[in-house]
Amino acid sequence: MASRTTLALALSAALLAACSPRGVQPAPPCTGGVCKASVEVQTCDDGKLSVAPDPIPVPAPNNIEWTITTPGFKFALNGIVVAGAGFTNPHVTGNGRKFIVHDDHSDLRPDIKYAVRGVRDSDGVACSPYDPFIKNE
Repeated sequence: MASRTTLALALSAALLAACSPRGVQPAPPCTGGVCKASVEVQTCDDGKLSVAPDPIPVPAPNNIEWTITTPGFKFALNGIVVAGAGFTNPHVTGNGRKFIVHDDHSDLRPDIKYAVRGVRDSDGVACSPYDPFIKNE
């Protein structure tokens, strides 16, 4: 009986892994006051970026931290721009691979648009912007 349960769990895990998008993996939930998201660049010139999760679920006041997972790309000083109130202290860290914004959780619209617009390649060329969402829950 235990071996059937183990086999069923292994098959379930394999199926879930097969359904996950390649490259960008879902970020863990918010922990320790930080909600994390991963940014992957497919092509810089036409804005083919992906952010996971999208939307970013934020359950309470937290910092939101985006990390570029694609080698050779960094955030500029205007890396993330949020179209909403209550988003403060935007800054780049982690040698340019991370961008952090504080969400005070006062904007409770269902979908808060933000722009990933300050991603640059190793030559300093800016990528086209990408517009995902934040969801304050």
